Amino acid sequence: MGRQRQALALRVVKGSLILLALLVPSQALVRAVLDGNSSTVDFADLPAMFGVPLAPEGVQGYLMEAKPANACHPIEGPQLVGNSSLGAIVLIRRYDCTFDLKVLHAQQAGFKAAIVHNVLSDDLVRMAHVYGELRRQISIPAVFVSEAASQDLRVIMGCDKSAHVLLLPNYPPCPDLDCHPVLAISWVLGRALALLTSMTFILRHLWNWLWSWWSCGPAAVKTPACQKAQVRTFTRLNDLCAICLDEYEEGEQLKILPCSHTYHCKCIDPWFSQAVQRSCPVCKQSVASTEDSSDSTIESSYEGDPSLPGPPPPIWAIQARLRSRRLELLARAGPHQCCSATSMGVAEAVESSERPPDPL
Repeated sequence: MGRQRQALALRVVKGSLILLALLVPSQALVRAVLDGNSSTVDFADLPAMFGVPLAPEGVQGYLMEAKPANACHPIEGPQLVGNSSLGAIVLIRRYDCTFDLKVLHAQQAGFKAAIVHNVLSDDLVRMAHVYGELRRQISIPAVFVSEAASQDLRVIMGCDKSAHVLLLPNYPPCPDLDCHPVLAISWVLGRALALLTSMTFILRHLWNWLWSWWSCGPAAVKTPACQKAQVRTFTRLNDLCAICLDEYEEGEQLKILPCSHTYHCKCIDPWFSQAVQRSCPVCKQSVASTEDSSDSTIESSYEGDPSLPGPPPPIWAIQARLRSRRLELLARAGPHQCCSATSMGVAEAVESSERPPDPL
């Protein structure tokens, strides 16, 4: 199974290379030499996919037009004037028959090479053979040029009888990307990859921001970071829970929200679990988390703990709580240490006289 996959992958790679070779045209040209080799004019062409390839030094000869022009039937041989050592190259019109038949007729007539030109178009076409028997008989090179190039070649040959053409296999070096299709494709793929990477990076940061906004709520976006609730131990400095409406008892675990509102942990946790969005029951301010947000747990044994948020209660409220606590302790002490009602009244009178007046 693995070998079959490898063979299939190899075939796909070979097919891709062949397709790339067909799509990317070979770089060649037809060079017209005139004025006694003093000036040249170049024209783009595409070599045929049959026959012999062009030699590195090229093929040189005088240009003559085929008779008949489409070369679908045997054509006349070259009629050379002057230096016959260069040989002759025939110019053939496209259509009416296959390319391999046209080139075979040019070879049989004695031409060194064939130039087939387009009709009513300047597009370059890759010439392919149709008949295998004809392809095996062809031994001369052939190229394809545009109609505009054929017209310019006719004008040059008509004005300068000594002018000749040179078929070269490659263009001169070209710095543009259009002259190098592989580099052009690589450049396009690189730009596309860079654009895709940038878009992925931007979308990822946008998603993280939206997730943070959704988790913390719209009100928390205005703050640098979502605030968390604090869990502390009651030390007589709080009032009562707004959920159960019970007074706090010493030693109970209280949760102080960022808005300074305090609740029993056993009351606020179910509230948060049932609510769609975590917020204070009183002021509705958003809270980031509650389960793992015990930033600090403080146990105090003295009355005025300055670390607890919120304004301290008045002194008379503290003395009232102390009085009720003292009465409870005296009741538990037993009959031997129990004070009379008169002594208790005196003590209360003393405490009342020591109470400072409430500020207005």
